[in-house]
Amino acid sequence: MKNIPQGKKQKKVSLKKVFNFFVYAFALAGFILISVFFAVRLGLTNVSGIIDSNNLFFEKNNTQAAELNESSPNAEVKGDFDVSSVDREIERLQKVKNLRSESYCKLKILKSYYPSNVKKILSVSEVTKSDPIVAKMISASELGISGNHELKNILGNCSGYPSGNVDYASLKENLADSGKGDVYYWVGKPEWQAIKEATEKDRDQIEKVSKETGIESRLIVSNMIVEQLRLANSQREVFKQFFEPLKVLCSANKISLGVMGIKEATAKDIENHLKDPSSPYYLGDEYEHLLDFTSSDVTSERYNRLVDDKNHYYSYLYGALYLKQMMKQWSDAGYDITYRPEIVGTLFNVGFPQSHPNPSPKVGGSSIKINDREYSFGSLAYEFYYSGELLEKFPYEIK
Repeated sequence: MKNIPQGKKQKKVSLKKVFNFFVYAFALAGFILISVFFAVRLGLTNVSGIIDSNNLFFEKNNTQAAELNESSPNAEVKGDFDVSSVDREIERLQKVKNLRSESYCKLKILKSYYPSNVKKILSVSEVTKSDPIVAKMISASELGISGNHELKNILGNCSGYPSGNVDYASLKENLADSGKGDVYYWVGKPEWQAIKEATEKDRDQIEKVSKETGIESRLIVSNMIVEQLRLANSQREVFKQFFEPLKVLCSANKISLGVMGIKEATAKDIENHLKDPSSPYYLGDEYEHLLDFTSSDVTSERYNRLVDDKNHYYSYLYGALYLKQMMKQWSDAGYDITYRPEIVGTLFNVGFPQSHPNPSPKVGGSSIKINDREYSFGSLAYEFYYSGELLEKFPYEIK
């Protein structure tokens, strides 16, 4: 038998090990890709989410706001009238009076702790003249200070505050920013500052989409902001090296695509619902051609639309249509969620399969961790919407 030199034998063994390594590596990569493919196709990547621990808090605040809007504050009584309807209006106005008194009391307290936040709320009050919006902005502030039990207890004493002592004008005095920080934890983080600047750059695209779809620009931004905060905190190194220095938005390009984080399967569903009159998500013939393709390679065109780093128009358009389709489904079922950004945000996160119109929707979605604090997708969407951040670019719309 011919002897093989020891050096050649070792080289042969080494080459075999390298070969085996690449075989196993490619096999593993293939297995992962196939697993991801089938996971998406079978809906295994759909978000089941959590129910937010503050769900009862959201329900209470929504009920309070709904009671204030049961009848028009400008209704006139002409000729014969229904006494019961007048009684209801008197009751509603009393609730408005009580809410305004409670809001004034809370703002008076918060002024000493977070003057910059109170300044934003008073500014919104002047522009919108909306007691429900002011109350929800205060509620969002209470969520922001949920860990400060002492302050929460003090605010809790405002229930039943004397209605004759309301003087919003007096709150404007000495409202200069004291440097005491912001009521919202995420506002003080570098991720937010970068996202804020990048969002301002996209204002024209967002406003264009808002006009085309009829979805309030602030509602579109609310869901985009949460997705951006999620990406920035789950991919911190990439964010710090690229997105933060350039002040651009994170654009996902794997399972969830673009700045709004739309999955490919969801994008297809959005397109199909636009053209299917039998779908509960059908918006009407005026929307049917909004997402028409210009090439025969639909898959590539769809992907390029959503992950385009230089133009986020289609990301916002898919996102806005997604919101509109689910809001239409709920409205047709008799449940208007137009002014419930926490529910709209939850649905945006959990998707079509879990959109089941009902009188008591739950706030939740996927859990998002910002440093050491956790939020649900829906609650963070609510916080941003009513925070007053980016208010000059994306104001509240009163319909």
